[in-house]
Amino acid sequence: MTLARCLQGVRACSAAGLDSGTGCNRAVEKVAAVPTLTGIMIFPVKSLDGLSLTEATVLPSGALAGDRRWRLVDAEGRVVNAKRTARFHLIRADFELADGGTGWGGGPAPGGNFISLRLDEAAIGDGPPPLSPETFPLVPGRKGPCGWLSEALAEDVFLQERAEGGFPDDREAPGPTLISTESLTEVARWFGWEVAEARRRFRMNLEAVGDDGMTDDAPKASGRARNPPFAREQGQGRTLAGPFWEDVLACPAHPLQTLTDVAAAAVDPYADLPPPEPQPFVIGKTQFQATGVCRRCVVPSHHSRTGLLTALFRDAFEARRSRGLRVDVDGRGWESYLRLGVNTAVVSQAGSSLSLASEVRLC
Repeated sequence: MTLARCLQGVRACSAAGLDSGTGCNRAVEKVAAVPTLTGIMIFPVKSLDGLSLTEATVLPSGALAGDRRWRLVDAEGRVVNAKRTARFHLIRADFELADGGTGWGGGPAPGGNFISLRLDEAAIGDGPPPLSPETFPLVPGRKGPCGWLSEALAEDVFLQERAEGGFPDDREAPGPTLISTESLTEVARWFGWEVAEARRRFRMNLEAVGDDGMTDDAPKASGRARNPPFAREQGQGRTLAGPFWEDVLACPAHPLQTLTDVAAAAVDPYADLPPPEPQPFVIGKTQFQATGVCRRCVVPSHHSRTGLLTALFRDAFEARRSRGLRVDVDGRGWESYLRLGVNTAVVSQAGSSLSLASEVRLC
């Protein structure tokens, strides 16, 4: 949201005879909360397990180095992923990366990129494993791990590699995805999951915690989610805290949409005012632009370790999501509420690095 548009809302209030202190000034107030980065995760091979890092390089494309660098395709070149087969959920993968990852073993792996594969205990049961754990070099083509993966997936697969930029889920927004710990904790509460299970299901690159200081050890809320900090009756400034605060980055409500009831009765919140733009923000030295709230596919509806389907997942998720939409978020353009986390594009400083404990600041 540009300053000019914020001031435009203030002028509209003045024209209506309202003191800007009744609500419009909140659009230009200093942000009280300063979220910090608590997690960095890349997914070297699409649909397989992630690799947790302490630091990651932002490539010129905007993607994190090593993220979705490899993918699997069939003999006809069609992508093979967890959307296509739930067998992926039964495969456990560990990575040793020579480049694009500095979190494994305290540093990059010597001599190349490797993947260690095994079947999850949920797939093996009490019997002997149908496939023995093995380690392979990550090389494109039919060599490397493809023979093992072909048996595990029950179809022939081949490995493709794109070192510069990888294979992002959203080509228009290839930057890292971002989610808050508060949001993951809230969604986990809806379904009775551990927060770690929510992380594995939604597969986000960056995780940040707002000024609530919420962690996995924080007490779980009961009943409905807490009201977002930017509630109309509270009259506070926009705050990046509470469940789904990251939605504000991608789909901020116009300042006039968040006026008090008295102010809203005196001015048309949509009069001659264009919709606000997504909010740019900075992590470390890298500036990002939120491009939208991530549309979710079928993958999060499956248990991350067993592949079992969560009954009525979509219906329950959308019902909770729509009911808990924050008042400082404009969701009118969403065709469904099956959305979580935000997509991003890099605005400047690609080639820099992101590290844990970096602050997330609005521009």
